Amino acid sequence: MDDLVRPWRRPRAPDPLFCLGTRRLPLIASAEAYPETEACEGIQKTSTGHVSFIVLLDLLHPLHFFSPRVPKSPLPPTSSPPLTLSASFHLLGPFQTGTREATWGADPLEYYGGFHSLHPSPNTSFPSSLTANGTVTWSSLIASISCPSPSSTRADLLVQFPEVDWESTKSVYGWAALQYQAWARGTLTVTGDMERTVVLYTDHVLEFWIDDERYFGGDFYAFRRAPLALHLQPGEYRADVRIVRDVRVMGGVGEPTVDIALEAEISGGGLKFGARSLVLPDLVGGRLAGTLGSVDLRNDEREWMDVLEIQSVNDAFIVRKEDNRSFRLAPGQTRRLAFTVAVSKVPSDHLSLLITYRSRSSPEVFHSPPITHVFQPRNLGEPHKITYRHPGGVVSYSILRPPSEEALHHVDPKDSLPVVLGLHGASVETDSKQIRQAFARAPNLRAWLLFPSGVTPWSADDWRE
Repeated sequence: MDDLVRPWRRPRAPDPLFCLGTRRLPLIASAEAYPETEACEGIQKTSTGHVSFIVLLDLLHPLHFFSPRVPKSPLPPTSSPPLTLSASFHLLGPFQTGTREATWGADPLEYYGGFHSLHPSPNTSFPSSLTANGTVTWSSLIASISCPSPSSTRADLLVQFPEVDWESTKSVYGWAALQYQAWARGTLTVTGDMERTVVLYTDHVLEFWIDDERYFGGDFYAFRRAPLALHLQPGEYRADVRIVRDVRVMGGVGEPTVDIALEAEISGGGLKFGARSLVLPDLVGGRLAGTLGSVDLRNDEREWMDVLEIQSVNDAFIVRKEDNRSFRLAPGQTRRLAFTVAVSKVPSDHLSLLITYRSRSSPEVFHSPPITHVFQPRNLGEPHKITYRHPGGVVSYSILRPPSEEALHHVDPKDSLPVVLGLHGASVETDSKQIRQAFARAPNLRAWLLFPSGVTPWSADDWRE
């Protein structure tokens, strides 16, 4: 089965309220208050040398909070960055939640029509079992804004509720008391005079809205493998983010905080690949320890794409699609392309992959930029990566440590050695120094050590799989 990882979009009926206008209050904030904030293009410096930026806060009147509906009104030409995320977010919470309940809904604000239908008001309260008086109200949350590149913007939010007596609730309910959910609301602004393709990363977010579009299936574990591709006209877009704290994911020691990152970047369209998603076997003694590889591909266009072929740029390797079936990508979709790989001539430690594709509406053929991988040559006795087909259909891998020559000296050639499986998961990628050297102090075990990957950076096969 193909690995389809595009976030599911739940349809929603049009909001009955209309935008009657927007009023904004400028707020000047010095960068001294935000030491982690980097200077972004378009931010001005004061005479004292401190970086200052303008935060636009919508007034808390319900009729003045909505952004204009699509189509967006073009913003006037400016030298501002192409994308900006608001530095101030409206926060509502915390509300109680159980372990992994949020995946199935369990949002108490749905009783009021959902967070998306609510308007910030300092005089409105909602029931919550986590606070001393049994209610919560709207508050503000300041984000740390940075620019990872000239065409991107990032907002880091540290969510915490110091008004809650967490130690008291934990003494009664245990670690389950440190789990909660909340919502935050900010804005994403697109400048310029033309539509832009915007790629949005949502680290540690389960569910979110961009204006009136709902996306369930964010990047809760921050894998960054399948960001959302949006096609946005210039204007301001409302971003509603659901915050979920799960002890099994985020720990139960110390104050229960949640670190969330929203990162938006301009995409030039076309076919994109995840460089960190490339799965290849190790090169062991001049031979590959497996015949399968894979890479994640994303379609940033508005129309379907057909991936025609994947091949090696140099002659040292032979690379082909695993089968001759059509490999299609829907607009905005991320899929994992499997391929076969073999050594052709004298092995090289460099492998460059080239992908050929075309859009459905045009016969013109395009080529992706090369995807380069550098092998680290390994000896047969070293722990090395082997690839294979996962039961779920994707290409996965394991780290295999063969028995040492010293261990084999004490084994009858007719005897077989046991396979020791390492199935501990601790949010560590299996292809890591920690796993490869896990038994370094026991170099002569008379066994094969096998550490399978659970497809995600949770070391061995996750129990949910």
